[in-house]
Amino acid sequence: MPRQFTAAFDLEGPLSPQDNAYEVMHSIKDGPALFEVLSRYDDYLAIRNRPNYEPGDTLQLIVPFMIVNGITEQDVRKASSRAQLVGGAIELIKWLKDEMWNVHIISTSYEQHAYNVASKLDVEREKVHCTRFPLDSLSDMLEEREITLIQEIQNQILSFYSHANDAETSTFGGLATQLDEFFFEIAPRTRIKAIFDQITVVGGKRKVRALMSAIGVGKQTDTAVIGDSITDYKMLQEIRRTGGISIAFNANSYALPYANIGMACADIRPLYLVLTAFREAGLKSAFDLATLWELECREFVRDPRLVPKHALRPELARFFANASDDTEFPRLSVLDKRDKEQLQQIAVIHTKFRSLIRGQETAQLG
Repeated sequence: MPRQFTAAFDLEGPLSPQDNAYEVMHSIKDGPALFEVLSRYDDYLAIRNRPNYEPGDTLQLIVPFMIVNGITEQDVRKASSRAQLVGGAIELIKWLKDEMWNVHIISTSYEQHAYNVASKLDVEREKVHCTRFPLDSLSDMLEEREITLIQEIQNQILSFYSHANDAETSTFGGLATQLDEFFFEIAPRTRIKAIFDQITVVGGKRKVRALMSAIGVGKQTDTAVIGDSITDYKMLQEIRRTGGISIAFNANSYALPYANIGMACADIRPLYLVLTAFREAGLKSAFDLATLWELECREFVRDPRLVPKHALRPELARFFANASDDTEFPRLSVLDKRDKEQLQQIAVIHTKFRSLIRGQETAQLG
């Protein structure tokens, strides 16, 4: 029986530039500011390894604010309908499926968005692992007391946003203490807890569990995972640790240290070269390709005909020929055994492409 290789993609970033929850929050007054602060709080909790908290649980924390501000599942779908795809995503998924890769999407995204994007990519619904989100059924669960509490903490968040900046860490620490009290002391004693109990976000360790369920026991060495942010780092770390290929695509500094290969590009199709090298000759082959690319990238930009011909589909050859400048040409890096300074230099390149594809505001979210 032939070996079955799996490619598991995060959705927001590698496949679609939209942060759906952030986009949904644009539908209410001060919604983006509210989301940005709570996203920063999510990073704060994840970095401090708060018990029973996983990166990406922002998508749970914002639900009471959605309800109080009248957001519905239709708003989630409407925002998702505006979502674009990352360049080359349709083609890459098709190539992989044609070559019998087992393609999965493992995403924190709400189900309304994840299934919509997956359908555009022709990824089967049963291979999409995402956050179940029955928002409409939760909208009548709050009473006046809870609504007042949510409005009060919302005002505190917005007050912080209007007066603070990223450098004011001590100021944020004060707000974080208030948010800790609200989310972990006050809310659990109210009907807000019942709402939280209905939302299990697929992030952090839960992404690892979803991945292991998708691939089966002992299949890590035949698995590629592709992620870009703090919600992905545990999945990236696990596959790197167990001998698979772990790829940071236009990643931020939360994800890069946990992958073994980095790719920064305005189009995801060049990833096909790395995945093909991995499938045909193992992890070392993928490392060799990335190492060569690092050494010869300037020459490839100057003359795309020098790009290694193995697995170079005609569509990719045309892409390289048309992307012969620094703003579009892909960058590949081996991330294993890089020190902090080297990772920071690679992060600068990823940040440029991340901002180009996702927009400055979305790119800055954890």
